[in-house]
Order: sequence, then C-alpha cells, then structure tokens
Amino acid sequence: MSNQVPTIKTRKIAIISAEIGWGSGFKAAEMGCQLLFEAGIADRLQATVTRITSIPSMLDGEITSEETETAIMDHARRVSDAVLDAIQNGMFPVIIGGDHTSALGFHTGLARAHGKTGIIWIDTHSDLNTLETSPSGNIHGMVMAGLLGKGSKKMVATTAACQTKEEHVAMVGIRSIDEGEQKWLDEGTINYMTMDAVNDRGLSACLANAVNTANQAEAGFGLTIDLDAIDPSQAPFVATPVDGGLDADELANVLSALPNKDRLLGMEVVEFTPRDDKDAAIACDLIASLVAAI
Repeated sequence: MSNQVPTIKTRKIAIISAEIGWGSGFKAAEMGCQLLFEAGIADRLQATVTRITSIPSMLDGEITSEETETAIMDHARRVSDAVLDAIQNGMFPVIIGGDHTSALGFHTGLARAHGKTGIIWIDTHSDLNTLETSPSGNIHGMVMAGLLGKGSKKMVATTAACQTKEEHVAMVGIRSIDEGEQKWLDEGTINYMTMDAVNDRGLSACLANAVNTANQAEAGFGLTIDLDAIDPSQAPFVATPVDGGLDADELANVLSALPNKDRLLGMEVVEFTPRDDKDAAIACDLIASLVAAI
C-alpha cells in the first residue's frame, strides 16, 4: 500500500458552499459563493459541489435576533450533514463561504464522521465570544466558543457532537482579541499564536507548532482559514479587515509543506464578502491556491 499523502491531484474534493451572511450581518457574504462559482472555483479544484443556501435569505428582508440565531443553527446543521455525507462517500470536504458560522457545521461534521478531532484556526479573530462578552453581538464571532461547548442553548445544541478539547486547538495569526476572549485565552489551554508571534518565529514554525497541537486529537484535525487572516492589501474582501496580516503566497507555500497532511480531515476557507464583482476573480485565485496547497 502506498504511503503517499493525498493531494489535490489524488483527493476527491467536495466543495460545500456555506451561503450565509446572518452571522456577520453582510448580505455580500451570502452572495459571494455564487460569484466564486462563476469565477470557476469548482473547475479549478476539480470538485463536486453541494450548495447550502440560507433559509431565509438576507435578500428577503430583516428578521428578529431570535430568528437569526435559528436560521444560523439550521444552516450549520445542514453544513454538518453535507460534511458527513462527503466523508462517507470518500471525499475531502472543503467549505467555502460565507460568514464564519460555517465552522459550527464544518467541525461538528468532522467529529460526527471521525470522532475526536483537533482544530487549526488561521484567523484574525479567536471567535471566543459569547452573547455576554461580544461587543457586536454578531454570531460569527462566537463560533469557536460554541465548538468548545459555550454559548446559547441553541448554539450548544448545534455543536453537541463536536468533541474537540481546548488543548487540541491551535490558533495562528490572531491580531484582534476582545476582552472576554483574552480572558479565556489567558486562563485556558488553547495554543494561540498572534501575528507578533508569527513575525517573530516565522509562519512555518508557527504552523508546525499548530499541527503538533491539533494532531494530538485521536482522529486527526480540521483546518480553518478565515480570509481576514490575510493582510487586507491582498484580501480586502472580508467583513472585518485588520491591517498587518499574513502574506497569501507565504501561507500557500507553508501549507504545501504542512506536516502530517495524512491526518488532515478537511478544510474551510471563509468570510469572502465581496465589495464588487471584480473581487471574485482575485478571491477565486487565492482560495484555489490555498486549497491546492494541501
């Protein structure tokens, strides 16, 4: 039997488009996946496609905060089902989106398929807020908290299948942390590496360290990339851009040499929030390069 690590040339990729913007409050996040498909993302990755649309759509008008949370959790469950189905059919799930509430479904789906999984979280934000600590109230900033079992009753019920432990979570590129999130990071066991750490130690060393942390989980690990981790000079099309981020080309190069790829169970590249149609071609190239590197 060959020990060759699967690549884009040998993996059967299943794109799962998480077409939702309720978590960030931006309609463009819901509509971005359609633009990526028009730009050719599926052909670039030689992938099958499952589209998880938002019900209701933000285009249909405003809804209450309670209805918003219900819509997000329903969407996350459908993403989770699609991840499980892809894995059961021998595919490698790749989530594109869409606001970062996709993570609720992505990592829960991996857990349903494989068991105890770790998480590598490449993001500007730790997303460890809850309704009590969030300055904005936007649910896309609460998803890691939900995956670790904290949050509203609906959130915790949605992520109940996720078995990820704090000590198997590694964050890379964090550079915008709210007060409540910092308290959690200071008191907990999450391995978090800020952009200062990346600049000091190098991205390759930080990601190798992240793999070492996430790979301690019994089943392997999932990879999350929020596009706002990349410097806005290269990825301006996100909901919450913050200066001083990762270089996109360096990230792709480091991912291509990522250790223990045989333990990588799936990935997501999310928060594409286009300002105009021209953003799609640039984002398509960027997302395809990151997925192809794995």
